[in-house]
Amino acid sequence: MKLKRMVLLSILLVLLPTIFLNAKDINILAYVDRGIKYYPKYVRKGHIKYGKASWYGKPFHGRKTANGERYNMYNMTAAHRTYAMGTLLKVTNLRNKRSVRVRVNDRGPFYNTRNIDLSYGAARKLGMVNKGVGRVKIEVISSGLKRKTTKRSKKKENIKKIAVKRIKKKISNNPKDVNHIIVTSKKIERKQKIQVASFLNQANAYSFKKKYNLKHSLIVKKYIKSTKKTTYKVVIKCTPWEAKQLLKSKKFSGAYLLS
Repeated sequence: MKLKRMVLLSILLVLLPTIFLNAKDINILAYVDRGIKYYPKYVRKGHIKYGKASWYGKPFHGRKTANGERYNMYNMTAAHRTYAMGTLLKVTNLRNKRSVRVRVNDRGPFYNTRNIDLSYGAARKLGMVNKGVGRVKIEVISSGLKRKTTKRSKKKENIKKIAVKRIKKKISNNPKDVNHIIVTSKKIERKQKIQVASFLNQANAYSFKKKYNLKHSLIVKKYIKSTKKTTYKVVIKCTPWEAKQLLKSKKFSGAYLLS
């Protein structure tokens, strides 16, 4: 009997680490819908996606959502196929520039042509109720992931505090060092602008920007009287050195300096 207990105990000790490692996070549980398996994940803050939004309302009001909550069509919530439950999003209607903040608490929409399913309340704020489906910008405000304070992170915080104290002490002992600290802490100013592309369609301009993952870029809308057409210019903000390197690289044919 004793031997059996010892064997069972040893097996349990071997399996325990595996059990804890495989503990499932309820916010990113994999699921299957219509034969397709989806693997939700935490998405970094600041991640942007352009796509189509739809909305759902009365027939689902009071029903359970994928995370177990009761769906309230007037709350600022949304359904997403792969974003972790609890993810906070800023959704902007590209047609009228209205924005709303929503929390992911459900799964869907299960149409490849749509990226997010908004609650009736969120869709109404965006002015999308009558249209049903609209083109939107989806920006991650918070991933929904609660980070645990580990010994390592605490150690890093302590190192930072010690470094700040040393700098303060150094400044008090030698005021000349202040100028050096101010110079090194200045933000990089990107005053020069380079136009890399121009489109007659806004969606094409955003697709181009996304394709090349252009940092510090913007879409400039301009109406040309001579052609009576509106253009959407893709412009990159640069430092003088960055501007010189970009033009030298010839990555974008027809790119030129605006200012």
